Amino acid sequence: MEEKPDKKNSVSPGALRLTALGSAVRALVLAGATLTTGLIAGVFYAYAVSVNLGLAVQPDAPYVAAMQAINERIQNPVFFLSFFGAVLALLASLAAHAPQPRSGRFWLVALACALYIGGGFLLTVFVNVPLNEELASVADDASPGELARARADYEGPWNFWNGVRAVFSSLAFLALVSACLLREDRGSRPEIRPR
Repeated sequence: MEEKPDKKNSVSPGALRLTALGSAVRALVLAGATLTTGLIAGVFYAYAVSVNLGLAVQPDAPYVAAMQAINERIQNPVFFLSFFGAVLALLASLAAHAPQPRSGRFWLVALACALYIGGGFLLTVFVNVPLNEELASVADDASPGELARARADYEGPWNFWNGVRAVFSSLAFLALVSACLLREDRGSRPEIRPR
């Protein structure tokens, strides 16, 4: 008696290639999102645990001059590539995982998007950058009183919001690392095939 191949379990080579390609694309964009988000979380963390602490002991004039210089120099292609790149990579990863909305990876990437875009990117754009621009308007020859006022208006709020964005960005990075460690099909509902 001749056995007939089971058509239900046979998968065409073309379908296997598409599945492998989709899996590779999801892995690459997830890796890119994890790398760029981690880099930016590291920048915010480094400010919180070293830069801000070192500047805190400086007199007003050197503090203002140093922060003005840092805020000017950080606007460079390498920083922008990771800062804006994290948003793009996160959204690309979310789109790549969207066809599997019940998977654990999809939800971890969605969480990372909300944490980084809301608590890191938008917070920087709408809070920290305006504070930086306000500090940049302080003249080099400002009086000691003007320098003290400028610092008082800037240092506390900027450090606080930097701490907030460091926490949110670090949590986004943690969610992405968790997504990387999660098997791709884990958390998705198995496909039920009729018999």
